[in-house]
This record gives sequence, structure tokens and C-alpha cells, in this order.
Amino acid sequence: MRVFPFCAVVFEVLISCSQALSSALDSLELFATLLPAHFGVLESVQELELRLYLTGTDPTAVRVTPTCAGVSFDPTSVVFDANVSVVSGIVATATTTGDLEIDYVATIESDDSSSAVQFSQSVTVLPIPTAYGVDDQAWSGVILQSDSFDDTAATPVTSSFWSKQQHGYSSSACGGFNGTNSLFFTALGDRLALTAPLELEGFHGKMNFYHVYGFEEVQEYDSQGDNRIACEMTDVDEEVRFGYLPQGADPSNVSTWNEILEIPLPSNATARTSDFAVYSVILPQLSMHQNAQFFWMQKNHSSFPIDVATGLSRDEVIAAENDPTGVQGQLGVKERELWKYRNLFDQWAIDDVSLEVRLNVPIFSLVPSATLNSSTGVGIGGTNVLVTSPVPGSWVAVTSGDGTQAFPECKSPVVGNTSNEATVALGKSGYVHAVACLAVNGLIISSYPVRSPRFLVQAIRPIISSSVDTTKSVDTWEVVLQCANCEFIRYTIVPLGGDNEGTSLIPSCTFGTAINAATGKVSVTFNAKIRVVACGTDLLPSNLEESDDLIVHPRKPTFTYVVPSTTITGFMNVTILPPQTVDDQNLGVAYSVMSEDKNLPTCNNAITSEEIKLVVKVFDVVRAVACCVGVVCADSVVETWGPVDVQAVTPTFSTACSAIKPLTLVVKLTAVTEGATVRYQILTAGDKNTLTCSSGDLYQTPLEVGAGASMVSAVSCLDGLKVSDSADITITLDKCCSGKTSYQHDSCAHVLLMQDDFTKCPGDGGAGNVETNTNWHAVTSQWGGSNVNGGVNSNNVRCVADATLGKSVLELTANGDLYAGVAPIGKTMGSDGTLTDRTTSDRFMEWALDGISPLPCNPLEWCPARRVGAAVESVLEQNAGVMVMRIKPCAAFGTLTQVWWGSYESATNSAIPFLPLWKSALYQAKTTPEIAFTLTPPEPADSAYTEIVMQWDASAARANLYKDGQLVWKQMTASGQIESTNSLSIGVWFPNAAAGEPFFPSCHTYVDEVQVFDLQITGGRWCDFEDVVADTITCLSDADCEEWVQLNCFMDIYEAVCTYNRATDVDDGNISSSSNSTVKFCQFRLQPTAQTSVSNTAMTTRELEMEWIEEEEPKQEAQ
Repeated sequence: MRVFPFCAVVFEVLISCSQALSSALDSLELFATLLPAHFGVLESVQELELRLYLTGTDPTAVRVTPTCAGVSFDPTSVVFDANVSVVSGIVATATTTGDLEIDYVATIESDDSSSAVQFSQSVTVLPIPTAYGVDDQAWSGVILQSDSFDDTAATPVTSSFWSKQQHGYSSSACGGFNGTNSLFFTALGDRLALTAPLELEGFHGKMNFYHVYGFEEVQEYDSQGDNRIACEMTDVDEEVRFGYLPQGADPSNVSTWNEILEIPLPSNATARTSDFAVYSVILPQLSMHQNAQFFWMQKNHSSFPIDVATGLSRDEVIAAENDPTGVQGQLGVKERELWKYRNLFDQWAIDDVSLEVRLNVPIFSLVPSATLNSSTGVGIGGTNVLVTSPVPGSWVAVTSGDGTQAFPECKSPVVGNTSNEATVALGKSGYVHAVACLAVNGLIISSYPVRSPRFLVQAIRPIISSSVDTTKSVDTWEVVLQCANCEFIRYTIVPLGGDNEGTSLIPSCTFGTAINAATGKVSVTFNAKIRVVACGTDLLPSNLEESDDLIVHPRKPTFTYVVPSTTITGFMNVTILPPQTVDDQNLGVAYSVMSEDKNLPTCNNAITSEEIKLVVKVFDVVRAVACCVGVVCADSVVETWGPVDVQAVTPTFSTACSAIKPLTLVVKLTAVTEGATVRYQILTAGDKNTLTCSSGDLYQTPLEVGAGASMVSAVSCLDGLKVSDSADITITLDKCCSGKTSYQHDSCAHVLLMQDDFTKCPGDGGAGNVETNTNWHAVTSQWGGSNVNGGVNSNNVRCVADATLGKSVLELTANGDLYAGVAPIGKTMGSDGTLTDRTTSDRFMEWALDGISPLPCNPLEWCPARRVGAAVESVLEQNAGVMVMRIKPCAAFGTLTQVWWGSYESATNSAIPFLPLWKSALYQAKTTPEIAFTLTPPEPADSAYTEIVMQWDASAARANLYKDGQLVWKQMTASGQIESTNSLSIGVWFPNAAAGEPFFPSCHTYVDEVQVFDLQITGGRWCDFEDVVADTITCLSDADCEEWVQLNCFMDIYEAVCTYNRATDVDDGNISSSSNSTVKFCQFRLQPTAQTSVSNTAMTTRELEMEWIEEEEPKQEAQ
């Protein structure tokens, strides 16, 4: 069952100004929703709406205040600005009954003196129907049951009012209130009266009765010693309780009974009289059920028997005290068996008991139906209200209307009308008045009359139907609006596009164009939708009905043009004409040239209302639409012109050998025709397929054409043009020898200048055998400055077998300060360049850096053969090239393994380069290289062979060093260009203290294989990212930077990333690059080098305890 709150939703009517406006408010248009003409006091009318339209341009704010002494508004006023404004959600609540006047007052915010009443409405606020609560003094009911106890001849419980009167009977012992007798209680046992079960569900009421407690202080006994008819004074804790039996309680179990009232004793015992006290007890709603019973029962009394037989149990005594055969206070049969006399005390009596009741008011609920909104309680087109009486067998009387109709009365019901409910059909919003009625024993019991909450009925949603007339210059929609059971229709025409959801464009029963009938017709000639509501007196506005989008199209434009027979420039003239203007409907044209704009033209583009003259390319496609001017409509059907049938120009081309891949030709194709694409196919000998714009491949990047291809064929293509004639390019690959593996091709074998796997050895290790390798010279010399070391000796050069590789490798030996041998002897170099053996007097006292104590050789007898290294130099002399070498360097402190171009002997002492070591230490200093093209590879990762590649060009004074396929070092000088040729050298030697004290016996450098190539194989790729202007290698992702590396670097580099920010600790030579950019650019980095923090320049001391582990030679194959 649904209970509705006492409120209502608004009914909307157009408000017109009925009074003269002040000149400052002349531009106001006020639209509002009216309150119902009749509504109840304390009822809230919700969802009121105010609309204010200022037609002027004055931005002054206006405040509208609804004013009424008996109706309050929340909010109390609303402020509008100079534009259209709508405020909803206003609530009006009636606080006073009667006929009231509501004024809507408009005030200019900046001028309180400028105000005017825009509208006044009269309403009547209905009073609440007269009804009283059972606790009100004015409440009255019908006596359903009563008993005065004046019939002394009646036997106990003869009235239908009672089900039990235990030890009570009609007597004058305590007197009576309105007569001689009352219901008097005496005797032994329980003293109580219990009413018969009554069907009181749906009732409310009172129990009226009179009561008196015993008041006599002196007892009187008859000749038998009996005082049963005395009214002896009742003592404390012997009071009488009044109460009820709950639903389902056991009548024989008094512990389940509920007390309503304990009748109090008089406050002063001496003041007790025979006067009865009146009680009118409101009965709890829980006591009013289908089997309602009420009781009066004394808590306790002091009576006792005399001459009681001996040997009785307590249960036997209690049973005798409550002997039902004891009538009117006489001893019962069982009592006479157990005792002869009784002392009876604490008597009491009740009189004139009556049950006064009235029916509860009927209950209202909506009957569920397909047209009822169960969440809001609003019925569409009507609603049915079920009125129910809470009492079975009763009936309800009803009236319906706007609240001014009369309240019904209970009259004799139609025979059989005891269904206790009625259904009321409402066609409009309003109230139902009702009363519940019940006939009992010739009496009619009724409820108080009651008014229902306002039941709301909403107008049925209107129907929209439409058709379009396409015979005019623009489409015209004919729209029919209809509603059922309504009085009028309001609608708005909403242009499509923009903010169409604003409340200013939503009609209500006060706003919008009115059709004062149930049907009407509207014409629409621009893009719009129609919104409609149906309205009527005492009807809520219907739900908003909205049409489909009404799309209006104009007719399409036309083209005029002359096609030229030929064209050099590729342009021609075209004129676009809009449709003819009809019925004052202005039309224009929007267009697009498809070679410039791939989107179709729309009326959102610039519109021209006159003819348009264009100069377009012969292969362009021009599309045009007609558009409405001044109003919004859809575009016309698109009209298309072009293209003209003209042939494209043959593409041009260029060829060059690939800088990356051997035997690969790079072909670049260029379209001559503007906007054209190029299609191509690569043909082998004997092939000749016809190439079209739908066959072949689309040219996007330069083509790499390899072995097997004989020709590349290419054509230019552009939509709207004929395919061009074919450009045929002959492929020649004989001179394309870029790439490290190009020498493996017969036509590129010349790029391999030298290859040595040391099957033959350039040195015999001092064994006296003749050198058999003609690619190298074993070197005996001295360098390093001021004879600070033992130089290099050819006897430290030999070849050994490497079992792991299964071949012979070159071994270069360096003998340190723990070397115990006496040969080979180191050399000193005279001022004329002559070399002589060292003696024991040469203790290497110059072995020190500036500010560091010398580290001389000790003991003296071993010094001549210590600090002696080894080196070989190539017979081949080149000015430029690429050397590829697999090497395992000596990793001991004190040595330096190097590869270089040129002669160390020609270097001045001050320019001796101490390059980054294979293995460096924190407290060992090093200097910066100043000799061009002398490169030292970085520390190897493990004891395996490392591939070292040196790419150099002496005439350009530059060299790159690669380790294991990655660029790790770049060397360039501005003034060191040399045009002469020189040998390549590989050596291990002892720099002046820069690599630490050589505290070891011997250390070896092994070389597996050496190749020297012509510089041609690099394809001119030096990885010169330093030469690029700052941040100009733009990119979208890392892949773009990696592609740049592939095209511009002979081998890979450590890092190529796409970024916005340039790190400050990178080996990126482009120092002019900004650290931040709004465009992503490529950042390049070589393998990072560890920075040496030299806080102490002291060299490794001789006293340092350390154990040298002799480095093993490679595992040699069994000879």
C-alpha cells in the first residue's frame, strides 16, 4: 500500500500582466506556473517555475518576489539577469486557510523604488476536515457495550459484555454510582472481571467506568460469623489493575495480560467515602484486535478462612478459594467441605462500565495500472484510487473533486455492500473525501471524515506526425500535433545545432506557442525539431514529446566549364552556380577542391551566395553543396565536377651505390606532376611486364636494388590523370662495394687489402729462426720519452697455438718488474736515434709522473730485461682504411696495449699519449691524448677475444674505434691532416707510470686475425652527429634515431633515443643542443666512460702485499 505525502505538483497556466508596468520594467515578460485554485492548508505545491524574458539590452538584474500573507515560498525570491532565465524547483506552502491573494512583484536590483506587481492570483486554502483524536476532549464515539449492574435478579455474567466475573456480583454492599447496585467483589481467591472477546480491529476508543475501594473501618458479621457483604477498607498493595489481553494471549494465564492502569488508592485513608471515582481510559491500539478482551483484577487481599480442616495442601486451599459454586459471596460446595467461616476484607466495586468506540479513518491507495507511474504516483490520463475501511464488514462513502466538494455521511448501506472498500476514478487531479461506516445492532458507527492527499493526473503525451514536400527550392515539413483528453497544446520549434537542451527551449503549459485545440498543424522550413506538451485545467503537463530531427535540404548547385584540348600548367576555369532563390529563401554555395581538401564540402564552410569562379587543376575534383543563408538547414546533395582526362609526366630518377650494403644500388624516383605518386617494378633479365597505377609498388622511400635485378621501371600516377609513360632504369652493381662483407663478392674482392690469420708468424720469440710472415715487421725500438722504459723488442714477438680456436695466434709479450729472465734486453735511444742495450745502471729513475716519487727497477741485475714490451707494424702502408682485428689484450697494471697508425718514434716527448687503459685504477693518473689516430680500445668484458675495428682517414685527420660491433671512440683534429701513407702497428708496452707500477713477471697480448680494407666499405659513414645543427634530427620515436644511425654510422652506437630533454652527462658531442625542447629530437651516446676521481697521486707502493698469478698462455694444440 502506498501512502502519499500531503503535497502536490504544479499546474501550469500562462500568466499575463494585468496591471500597468512602470517604464523601467516595460520590457519584462513573466511566465509562471499557477498554484491550484484550491489546495489544503500545510500542503506544499512543488516544482513551481518562473521565466523572465528581458527584451531590452539593459543588463540590470531583476528580482521577482511572490508575496502572500498566508502562503510561503522557498526560495522567497528569484534574481534574473538581462538574458532569458528560467528558475524551477520553487515550493509554495499554505500556512493559513481562506481566500488569499498572491502578488508576483518585480524589482530592479539597483533601484528598490522601481517595482511593479506583474501578476496577482487568487487561491482558496482549504481547512483540515474536522476530526478529533481519542485523547481530545471533543472526541466522541458510539457505546458498543455497557453494563450498569442494576438487575439484581440476573445471574452472574448474563450480559454479552462479560466472559468471566470471579467473586463479583451485582450488589449494594459498596453502593452504586447511578443506582443502588454495582459490580461488588468479595470472597476468598482471585477477584476479577473479564470482558467477552470483541472484534475491535480498525477501531479506536475508550473504556468508561466508575470505581470505589472499600471504605468501612468496622466489620459487621451475621449470626453465622459471615461478613461477606461488608465494604471493608482496602489496604496498600491491594489495588485494582485495569488492562487488556494481547493478541493470542491465553485467557487462563494472567501472567500474559498487559496492564493499562493501576487504580490508585485515596491518598488519605480517613478521607475515604462511598463516592465512586470516574475513569475514561484510552485503549491502546495494540489492544484493538480481532479478539479484544479487557480485565479488572485485584492484586491481593487480606481475607482468610476460619476452622480450616487439617492436612490440606496449598493447591487444595487455592482450588477451594476459587470454587465457582460460590454464588453472590456464598460459600461454595468445596469451601464448605474445608472450612466453616471466613474473614473477608478489602472489597471494591465498579459501576456503569461502557466501551465507547469509533472507526479508524479509511486508507487511500492508488490502483496499479499501466498508466500509473509507481515511483511518482502520477496517473497518465486518469487514475484510480482505492478507498479502504480498516474494519471487515464495514463500507465506505466517498465524494471526489477539487477539495470543495461535501464530505460524505454514513447512511444505511445497500444490502450486501460490506466489502469495506470502494474504487474512485479520477479524470483530473484532485481529492477524495471519505468516511468509514459500520452497522452494529442497529447502530451505525462511523469514522471521522477524511480528505485524501492530492492525487495527480497528467495529460496524455501528444502525438506528432509529419511529411515533407520536396517540390520547392528547399524542403518544407508539414507537422500535425494532436492530443487526447486535453484542452490545449504548447510547442517550441528548436533549431538543430548548438545548445538545444536549455530550459528556454523547452515548452511548458505557460511557455511556447499555443494551439487552443486538441489538434493543429505547423510548417517547418529549416533544420529543427518540435517539442510539444499537452495541457488542461487540473492536469499536470504531459511528458515532453519531441519529433525526429526535421532535416531540410535545398536543391543542388550546377557547374559550367570548358575543357581545354591541352594544358601545360594543368589548370582550367570552372564556375559554380547556386540554385535559383524562391519564396524569399536565400541560398548559397560551399565547395571544396579535393586536391587541397580531402573532406567533402559542408555548409559549415564559408558560404557564398553568388556564383563562384575557380581556377583548378585538370585532375582536381570539385564538389559543391547548396546551403540555406540566414537559417540552418542540411546540405544539398553533393554535386561533383572533374577530373579531366590528361596524362601525367614521366618521373625522373637518380642512382647511387648503397653506403650500407654491398652490391646494392639506391634508386631515387621523383614525380614531376604535382601531387602525383610513383609506382615502380624491379625486373630481372628478360622480364617486361606492363606497369600501371594499379600494379607495381608504391614508391615511398629510395629503393635498394640488389643482385639479380636488371632494370627498374617507374610511372607517375594521380587520380584523375592518365598514367605517365614509363621511366626505365638500367641496374649496374659492379662498383658498389660498401659493407664489411663486400669483399666476399668477386667484383668487390679488391677492397680487402690485407688479411692475416697468423698461420705464418712475423716473429720467432728470439729463437733465431727466419721470420716467415711478410705482412708484418717485428719491432725493436724505444719510446715513451727520456728512455723511461725498456721499449719493445722483436724477440717478444712470436706465434703460439690456441687449442680453443684450433689455430695459431700472434703473441706479444711484456716483461714486468717480477720478470726473472735476462733477455730480451730493453733498448735506450740516443739523441741521433740509435738504439743500445740497457745496462744495470739504468734503473728507470725517470719512471714517475710530476710530483710523484720515482719507482725505479730493483734489484739492479734484472733491470735490463724488465719493462720491455713487444710490437709489430704492417708492411702495408695506407693513408686511410678499415682495420678489423680480434685481440685479447694484456690486462696487467703498468702496461698499455694499443693499436695505432703512424710512427711512435716521431712523436715528441711532450706529446706522448697516455690513452685510456685497458684496466684503470682510482689512484693512478692519466693524461689526455694529443697524437692523432692513436686509439686505445676500452677494457674488455672478459678473457675472450674482442673484435676491434679502426676506421681512419689521415687526410681528413680522423679515426673511429669500434669494439664488438659498437662505436666506442671518435678522434678528430683540426690541424693534423696528413697525405702520406703509414703502417699500422699493434703493441703492448710500458708508459711512464701512467698505467701503474708493473708489478708482475710477464703479460701477453694475443691477436687472432687482422683484416685491412679499403675505406670504400664504410660508404662514407662516420656517425657525425656532432656536425648536425642543434636539435635538428627530429624524431617521433627511438626507431627514427636508430634508422639515422644505420644510414650514417658504419657500425652501431651505444645509445640513440628520441627525447625532449638532453642529459648533461652524456658523450654527445653536440654541445650546442638545448637541454629542453618542444619538439622531440635524437640524442646519441657512445659507451659511457667511468670518471676517475684522483684524490691522491701516490703510485702503488712496493711494500703493498700482493701475489702475482702468472697468466697462462692459450691452451696449445699437441704438436
